[in-house]
Amino acid sequence: MKGFKEFGVAMTGLFPVREAVDLAVTAERLGIGSVWFAEDYFFRGGIPYMAAAAMATEKIRIGLGVVNPYSRHPALIAMEFATLDEMSNMRTVFGLGSGVPYWMSQMGFSVKKPISKTRACVNLVRKIMTGELVNHQDKFFEAKDVQLIFKPVRPNPPIYLAFEGKQGLALSGEIGDGSILSIFNTPSYVKFAWERIKIGAEKSGKDLSNFEMVSYLPMVVDDDLDKAISITRDFMKLYLAHSQTGGPLMKHAGISDEETLSFRELESKGKDFGHLITDSMVQSLGIVGNVESCLKQIQEIVDAGVNTPVLFPVPGINVIETVTTIAEEIVPHLK
Repeated sequence: MKGFKEFGVAMTGLFPVREAVDLAVTAERLGIGSVWFAEDYFFRGGIPYMAAAAMATEKIRIGLGVVNPYSRHPALIAMEFATLDEMSNMRTVFGLGSGVPYWMSQMGFSVKKPISKTRACVNLVRKIMTGELVNHQDKFFEAKDVQLIFKPVRPNPPIYLAFEGKQGLALSGEIGDGSILSIFNTPSYVKFAWERIKIGAEKSGKDLSNFEMVSYLPMVVDDDLDKAISITRDFMKLYLAHSQTGGPLMKHAGISDEETLSFRELESKGKDFGHLITDSMVQSLGIVGNVESCLKQIQEIVDAGVNTPVLFPVPGINVIETVTTIAEEIVPHLK
């Protein structure tokens, strides 16, 4: 897919469910194209968010980004996906990824073979969502006489993959209907992601004309740049300590392994590391500043290949006001 498709807004588990539902309703009224719900572990759960939003809206697309093949069996994923698709009247987009290794390790999951296991998971989920009786066994999963007792409203709803690295992005292009890029994208990284997606698509002979790239963007719109940077820096502390050392996200943002390790070391000791997150890092990893500046930064992301930029709300902002500003002053100018 080429060019800008729509703007979306995400809601993380930092916010109460009622606020998430209000946001979805407001976004729909303002003409925002999609609302996305993250499943970050030990935050509020993404699937309850999604279900509540599905019942409160009528037209807006509702995305889940993402669940993983370690904490849920594909049969449970298929059951939940099919139910949500019914609740939303086929407005759902489902995201699958291998999960954040640090969070997975906290629950005792060994995140081995993430590419192979996600491939197997997607394969089995799609089989079960046909509504047919499934008997299946592979290296990772088994399904004995598994069949949904209700008929899915769609036998093949879109499944997007969420990976940071080159192999996972290639898998997205090979078997996914789209790709969900995590927070901290840069135009350079987006171009890298498309290169890898195209390699995967060539492997399977897939046409990418309808393939959608979704990008989560931490964003603070404020005329006071120093204030915007300060708010965004506090948010980034929740995630930067767990970023992949040597991974392409940090590499393309110009953040060294040594800096990432310093974040992690201080965080593990319960110490604040905000002073290590420079203003330039915040401006590279997030969308911050006044309307004109944010519009320019988002357009650069779109020009690099993102079809659906998604506001990733930052605590400390008025989310409803921000979405209204985006709908009225930014979206009309994106191309």
